[in-house]
Amino acid sequence: MHTYETQLIIEAPPAEVWKHLIDVRRHPEWSQHFRLKGTPVPGGPARIEFALFGRQMGVDVAYKIVDEGRELRWHGGPKGVAYGSHFIILEPVDDGTRTRIRHGESFSGLLAPLVVGLLKTERGGPSYKGFNEDLRRRVLSG
Repeated sequence: MHTYETQLIIEAPPAEVWKHLIDVRRHPEWSQHFRLKGTPVPGGPARIEFALFGRQMGVDVAYKIVDEGRELRWHGGPKGVAYGSHFIILEPVDDGTRTRIRHGESFSGLLAPLVVGLLKTERGGPSYKGFNEDLRRRVLSG
């Protein structure tokens, strides 16, 4: 497994962050980096859309974990090539008045090291840090 992870503190409790994260129908209103589609229920089908080298792409995935206020995780991609387990984990900070968001993905398969290397450069690939910032702006704007 090869993992890429980002972190960010949001000045709001996890329940408030979760409210915006889980409302995937409204992601196009505020997210410039990822757009998740499909009703978030464990085992449910979904699609993640993002830009790769300036081109819009999408990958069919399945929700794996939908743990209210704590974790959203989905899996997908070509097995044996670059299969990913994408996670967004919300952790309470300062007695729950702030939230640490841990956002990343673990990859397996032949191209896993190359995919993680691409994500670390933040050039051409989807921006996990960018999504985190988009989510922070959305939460703080209400």
